[in-house]
Amino acid sequence: MVNGLTPVCWGRCVLEGVEACLWTEMVRTAERADYMLYPRLLAVAERAWHAADWETVVDQTEFERARQTDWAQFAAALGQRELRRLDRLAVNYRLPRPGVTL
Repeated sequence: MVNGLTPVCWGRCVLEGVEACLWTEMVRTAERADYMLYPRLLAVAERAWHAADWETVVDQTEFERARQTDWAQFAAALGQRELRRLDRLAVNYRLPRPGVTL
């Protein structure tokens, strides 16, 4: 949020769309492309098509609360519904382990 406005519109609309790139020089199969794209592509689609309540909130505390609520709902839908759908469709998706490995 900048000056009480969301990044989507600062007096005029600056967002024309979204883009999710995959450079395929080393992606030789559809299965590998699925692995590289999913489930991240679901998050990109959600952000592109979902008008979130927190997008228009000016109060910072309310903004954070609404954003966290929206995230919890998205994460629950992903875990409880969408990953099962990807399994049924035999999509080879990637779920990274939490934490950092050095």
